[in-house]
Amino acid sequence: MENLIFLLTASLVFYKSSKQPRRTIIGDTNCSVQFFPDAEFDFTQTEAGDQLYFAEHTDKKVRYGVLCASLSSKLPLAEAQDVLTTYLSRLQKPFHALYNTGINPCQTWTQGDDCVKMIDYWQDEDNFDWKVKGYTDGETIAVLYVKNISELEVDKQDQFLDSFYFSR
Repeated sequence: MENLIFLLTASLVFYKSSKQPRRTIIGDTNCSVQFFPDAEFDFTQTEAGDQLYFAEHTDKKVRYGVLCASLSSKLPLAEAQDVLTTYLSRLQKPFHALYNTGINPCQTWTQGDDCVKMIDYWQDEDNFDWKVKGYTDGETIAVLYVKNISELEVDKQDQFLDSFYFSR
């Protein structure tokens, strides 16, 4: 009987731990993010040669998403920041965001001075609130988002949104 209880407990612990986010490499970018192990990244390549990766995962009522573009040519950081700002603005339409607080730069404590990090908050047509963070180093542009932030503690939102790392 003790062996059966131990086996069931161990199985439950293993099942729960397999669903927890873990460090995941995004396609061929060598960039990484803390993401769910059962989520798979879709891939497409643009005519210009940029490699695009996309993944989403829903956990309870909260949706997590990652968009990552490995650019075919390196951009100067100021130009890459403009591209990231434009990209964040254009993403609002396909995600049905009706309102936003405005895109603002934020600190990159873990990334260094050779990259840019931006933040925005959205509200979509279904009244879901989003928190969105974008990153660029001139070679890669990444956007991470959490949809339905009212259902998730702020520290858990930030744990995911701040988990993106460039390849070095």
